[in-house]
Amino acid sequence: MGRVRGRKRRRVPRFFGITFRLVLIVAAACLFLSYISSYIDPSKFSLPLFFGLYFIPILFVNILLFLIAVLSRSKSAWITVVALLPALLFTERFFRFGSSKKSGAESNAIKIETYNVGRFILSANKQTKAATMDSIVRQIQNSSPDIVCLQEMRLDSIGLADKVFPGYRYRTFHLFGSSKGKRTGNMIFSKYEIINGGVLKFKQSTNLSLYADIVINKDTVRVYNNHLESYAISPTALIKRIREKKSNSEEVAEEIINVHTKLKNTVIRRSGQVSSILKNIHKSPYPAIICGDFNDTPMSFTYHKLSYGSLDTFKESGRGFSATYSMLWPLLRIDYIFIPKTFKGISHQTLKVKHSDHYPVIAEFSPEKNEKK
Repeated sequence: MGRVRGRKRRRVPRFFGITFRLVLIVAAACLFLSYISSYIDPSKFSLPLFFGLYFIPILFVNILLFLIAVLSRSKSAWITVVALLPALLFTERFFRFGSSKKSGAESNAIKIETYNVGRFILSANKQTKAATMDSIVRQIQNSSPDIVCLQEMRLDSIGLADKVFPGYRYRTFHLFGSSKGKRTGNMIFSKYEIINGGVLKFKQSTNLSLYADIVINKDTVRVYNNHLESYAISPTALIKRIREKKSNSEEVAEEIINVHTKLKNTVIRRSGQVSSILKNIHKSPYPAIICGDFNDTPMSFTYHKLSYGSLDTFKESGRGFSATYSMLWPLLRIDYIFIPKTFKGISHQTLKVKHSDHYPVIAEFSPEKNEKK
């Protein structure tokens, strides 16, 4: 009898086993929806965009479930394995192993920087506007990029821009005015000659795409400095509102639904903005460098469309985590630099300075033909 009792194993209740398998299936389905979200136009079918937006949390949930399944010796672990395998194809959009190439490693390297300066009022160091502007100017001077693309640039006068960036002979800009005389928008500064420029305005929005045709070593490229529609939702304000309504679950649920409705409308609007940019790119006689604040993740339709046919400089020569936004999870990447496939990426870095709610992104590339591509 003792031998029989020794062979008995403690079994997990059947109900729990079925429930756990169902949880694995649901989590895996959410992960697959996040994979395909970047290939589906949200203006035609909006459901997948939410799964793409929450790709990182969904991925971590699946990893956690996989560990639980392995530790509990569940035969259902294969469900999560199948779901996690495609994630390897997207890893380099968020994290990259390997050594970062040295800046200035090639004599013909061109350096470009994109930076959402947050109107000089979003410093995490609680600096004044003037002090924040000085810090950003010093950062750009120290990095010494050949081309600078700034978003949310707020100025009292254009002359001030020339004063704080005296090393850049050429510039183009578009700033929206305000009742107080202050103007905010995008600016491109260049050490190389700008022979033409233009702006793509978006309907019912102060976001825009600014472009400049720049002559580099006798060749001309068109640089797009983009600031696409933002979610206009403060995580801090959202949490505060939810806490205030914690006693009423219906109000909290309604608040969450309203937020996601705004998210959907914003992403759909951004889809139209991307279409306008792509139309201009297709008509351009010059190869395109596309950069700026896209306000969207690497798992988005925005990223897929604007990066198509180009090289993501982070994937080419970046290192470590790719986050460009200083809030929320450390993998939130919404600022990018894309170069033509015929170019060669040399280096990519994101400076973790807190002069804005965004980090400046700097990349070097060579306009010489990249034979490997």
